[in-house]
Amino acid sequence: MSYLSFTDEDHLIIKSYEALVYGIADYLGSECEVVLHSLHDYNQSAVVIANGHHSGRKVGAPITDLALRMLKELENSGAKQSKSYFTRGKNGQLMKSSTIAIRGKDNKIIALLCINMNLDGSLSNFLNTFSPNQLLSPENNVKENFANSVEDLLKNTIETTIHEVDASQEIPHHNRNKEIIRLLLERGVFQMRDSVAIVSNALKISKHTVYLHLRNYNNNQGED
Repeated sequence: MSYLSFTDEDHLIIKSYEALVYGIADYLGSECEVVLHSLHDYNQSAVVIANGHHSGRKVGAPITDLALRMLKELENSGAKQSKSYFTRGKNGQLMKSSTIAIRGKDNKIIALLCINMNLDGSLSNFLNTFSPNQLLSPENNVKENFANSVEDLLKNTIETTIHEVDASQEIPHHNRNKEIIRLLLERGVFQMRDSVAIVSNALKISKHTVYLHLRNYNNNQGED
């Protein structure tokens, strides 16, 4: 039985949250269960589950009695978007849980994002999730610039890229600017306003030269 007559927009909104389920579970680790409930059908509301071993649920499982209660509280509160609480899991484990309302057309709640953290789980597993040792692999060894302005963001990224290229012995000096501009393009710098002017000033070349390198790179990509 449907709770709401869903529109195509409602379905797309719920679909857009699927990646968030896996993202939260990946960030918080294996002791965290994340479930996305679609209220289109209470009988099989669970449309995405990460780390479902904590409750034994799979996709297609019905909504829980507690989720129904949280839904009512969220609806009655009007403006409140989430509710956190402690509960016991299927095997008696203590869980810190949060239910977050997902709203569609006319501000109707169309889905629930439920996060359940197993507090009785392995402490070592939980701590390992946040251990710096997890960041030693090359794909995770990423530096992030927390700038206070777009100009600072661009300057920091450009300086980091210049240093990276200058430190490489594999890049000939005559290809220095070309390689810097290629990396900046791949890192999304040229999507920002005034980026060409800032890059040209940093590299002490004309804006025309920057545009020339960008055109050549894009043309080469189109030939592949």
